[in-house]
Amino acid sequence: MRVNRRSLLALGLGLVLAGCANPPAKEWALLPAAALVASNAGYLKAPMVAGAVIFYVVSDPFAPNWSIEEARQGEDRYLLALRLKAIHSGGDGEARQVFMRRAAQLAGQPGFSAYQVISWQEGLESTRPFAQRVAYGELRLVREGPAPGLPVR
Repeated sequence: MRVNRRSLLALGLGLVLAGCANPPAKEWALLPAAALVASNAGYLKAPMVAGAVIFYVVSDPFAPNWSIEEARQGEDRYLLALRLKAIHSGGDGEARQVFMRRAAQLAGQPGFSAYQVISWQEGLESTRPFAQRVAYGELRLVREGPAPGLPVR
């Protein structure tokens, strides 16, 4: 039986990943097998590897799908502008969830107990070379304290 260097490399990479203290995601376990299959099929040539690296850098699969820009409008008011990545896999319907999660984080600041959504809108922005999903929301933070009309204890 003849063992080539690529097989040993794939096996070694698999063992290194298996020995990590924090186990990697299931998808990473397929990496050594995929590398071996691609190598045996002749797909690991310089132009193809360069193309894969460029695609990885542009798409950045581990970056969050949505970016948030926030502008403080006063002590208790914020404007949030959300923008979906130009090249993404999924995340089209997550704008409201991301907005609510950030609003809850802002409402967790000392002195505030909740938030109210004042306005919300979603849409597409036609940019070149890709159109992007965008969302804009305004919120007001609600201060801690007793509800109006209730006695203070």
